[in-house]
Amino acid sequence: MTKINLLPKEAIAKEEHPELAFLAVGAVAVIVVVLGYGYTSKIAKRAALKKEITTVEKELAQLQTVIDQIARIKSQRDAVNAKKTALEGLIKTRLLYPMLMEDLVKTLPNGMWLMNLNTKSGDPTTGLSFGAVAYDNYIIADLLQSLEDSKLFQKPEISGIVSSVGDKGVQTKQFSITVDYVNRVWK
Repeated sequence: MTKINLLPKEAIAKEEHPELAFLAVGAVAVIVVVLGYGYTSKIAKRAALKKEITTVEKELAQLQTVIDQIARIKSQRDAVNAKKTALEGLIKTRLLYPMLMEDLVKTLPNGMWLMNLNTKSGDPTTGLSFGAVAYDNYIIADLLQSLEDSKLFQKPEISGIVSSVGDKGVQTKQFSITVDYVNRVWK
């Protein structure tokens, strides 16, 4: 008897080796399971990272408020320290000008008067620059001598002596002096 096969060759090959179909289905199933596991693990990691990011952002927001408070406190501290330094400077030098004027008046000889007085504050010394009028050159010489002899005044320099005659015919000498005053501390 003759066998006539109307089936295609592929179907015959499947019938001859049915385990290949199971093997192919098994391989596809393993690949799907591995890919599914990888995908779900990636999704789980992503969800965990998102949760961790939100937690860290909340902590960061809380810490940022603390950092802002610290910055405000530091700026307030700096402002208080600046005021403290200014007050200490004022307290330290509050009697400087009264003492300076007292010492300057003691140094000025009779027969002269100040026209103007400018000061430039410094720590060890205060710079003085003043214009004055005297009746004669001897009074100017006495002033320079007393400034040089004084331990409170340093480096006196005179400039611009100009003679002039006043309304009543009195001759005067106008001049300028720069000198350093040694700052004293009130005791």
